[in-house]
Formats: sequence, C-alpha cells, structure tokens
Amino acid sequence: MDRGVPQFIESYNASEDVLTRALPALVLFFLFSSISAVDLDWPAWGIVAASFCGLLFLIAAWAVINRLRGIRPLLRRPERVGAVEIAVFLVVPALLPIIFGWDWSGVLITLAIQAATLGLVYAVTSFGLIAISWWVAAQLVHSLGQTLRLLTRALPLLLIGFMFLFINAEAWQSAGLLDTSLLVAVGALFAVLSGVFLGTQVPREIRDLNRFSSWDEIQQLCDDAPGPVIEGREAPVSPPLSRRERGNLWLLVFISQSFRLVIVSTLIGVFFVGLGLLIIQPETVTLWTTLPPTELWETTLFGIDIELTAELLRVSGFLAAFAVVYFSVYATTESALRKEFYEDIITEVRQNLAVRARYLA
Repeated sequence: MDRGVPQFIESYNASEDVLTRALPALVLFFLFSSISAVDLDWPAWGIVAASFCGLLFLIAAWAVINRLRGIRPLLRRPERVGAVEIAVFLVVPALLPIIFGWDWSGVLITLAIQAATLGLVYAVTSFGLIAISWWVAAQLVHSLGQTLRLLTRALPLLLIGFMFLFINAEAWQSAGLLDTSLLVAVGALFAVLSGVFLGTQVPREIRDLNRFSSWDEIQQLCDDAPGPVIEGREAPVSPPLSRRERGNLWLLVFISQSFRLVIVSTLIGVFFVGLGLLIIQPETVTLWTTLPPTELWETTLFGIDIELTAELLRVSGFLAAFAVVYFSVYATTESALRKEFYEDIITEVRQNLAVRARYLA
C-alpha cells in the first residue's frame, strides 16, 4: 500500500478495503450535505436553521438505520460499506430539498453531487492516489540529482529555442499582457498536452516488466521485502496482470513522471525569472508592450536597480509551461534520454512486480 500499488493486494475489494478506508471522508461529506436544503435567498436565520435541521435529520436517519441493523451504539460508524451504506449516502441527503422546500430539481442535483463524490473517493482510495503521491514525492527528493542531470542534458536545446522567444517583443506583447485567468488556462492546456503524450508512452515502458529470467533475479529485486526465499525453480512464471493492476502501475509511473515534469517546469520558470531580472529592464518592457510594467518588487544589485514585474512572471510562466511540452516529447522519444528519464521508476516497478511474483508463488 505504501509503495502505491494497493491493487496488488490479494482479494482487494470495495466493501472491506476501499470504501471502508474512505469512510471518515464519506461520513464528513454526508454530514456536510445538510446544506443541500439551503436556499440562498432565505434570510440568514433561515439558512442556519435549515442547515441545522438538515444535519439533525441526517444524524437521525443514521441512528435509525443502525437501530434496524442492530448496531450499538446508534451513531457507531459501520465496519464495512455495502449496498445499504451506499444507498444511505446517496438517497438520504437527497431527501432534504423535498423536506425543506419541495425542490425536485435540488433532489437531482444532490444525487448527482453525492454520486460524483462517491465515485471520486472510490477512485482516489482504490488506486491509492494519495499514497502514490506521497511515495513519489519522497522518491523524487532522493532522485533530484537525476532530474537535474536530465534538465542539464536538455537545457542546451531548450535555450536555443526559448531564449529567442524570451527576448522577442511578440512574446511579451502576447504572454506578458495576458490576463491571469487566460494564462492559467494556457498553462493547463500545455499540461494536458504533456499529460496526454506522457500517458500514451507509459504502457510501452511497463509492457515487459513482469518477466523475470530466474528466481535469483526476483530474490535480488525483492531485497529486504518480507517473504519466503523460493529456490529450485529455474523459470519463474509471474501471473499476468489484471486490468486493475496494470492501471495501478500506469498511475504509479504516470504520477511519478508528472511530478518530475513539474520540477523541470519550475526550474525553467525560475531560470527565466532570474535571467529576466538581470537583462530585461523596465524600459525594455515598456518598449515591447507599449505599456509601463507592473512593478511587484525592487532591489539594488551592484548599484543597478532590479525590478520584478508581473509581465516577467507571465512570460516566464508561459515559457515554463511550453517547455514542459517540449521536454516531455524530447525525454520520451530520444532513446538515451528516455532510458534515464524512466530509469529510477522502472526499477521501483520491477521491485513491486518481483515481490508480487514471490507473494503469489
């Protein structure tokens, strides 16, 4: 679980493993759903009263259901989440708009929100997205040196193209004057493009990782993982991965490399901000954009005034987001760089698969 592959657990199921672990979050949202009875056009006292009454209704419904199922105490949370608990989570909050206002459209909206929340919580918990993120973040701290080496290898080609854009008036006239919300939308578009390309390359990298030449190789990969030492078998047969297990591995590699791209993007953005502070003067920004720059911070270095402007941050952010698209394509298509780009995470995946093979044997 802590290594980001909960789907490798034998007999891993929704009722006992997934939704039960997510139960605190579901209970909290269940109680928070009391506001579904609120009409914002009501006076303040009406909103507070409806929210409080809705909360009491949900707690009472919870107690009644526990009473009918013979659970003591009445407000005890269930030990497993089955069809009854899911039905309660979906249906009971949807009754509030009817009770407090005969709002049938509110019923449908509440049902949709509850179902979407349940699906999101199930997906996050089932594939251990939070555990994967924490594990990947910890691994990337240890492999930061490798990320920097990757960046330095790609930096010469990045500088050739992006330095031209950085000192180009058109880039400052477009990205430098772009509204913040539009700049965020452009960055999100670049992130999606990078994610789509990276996601299509991951299956190729993990395709043959479940094959091992001998049990000695598996034993070496398992390292200090608990489990018996299997000897006397020359050709290990690792059971094929299920669709969920393949999806779990895909997520593990995808999130790991996405974090690495975020680090690369941040470093590139910081590089351009630092470079702009040194070589791009406010007068130059005014000349390029025909508008005075928005000053955010000012200092003096070697007797020279240095200003951080909003325009510089926008252009640097735009180039950093654009550079990630280029870097994701270059790092996953150039053979030598691709091997180094995936090297550490592929080693971790092989270890997970080796432990799985020994565990199932």
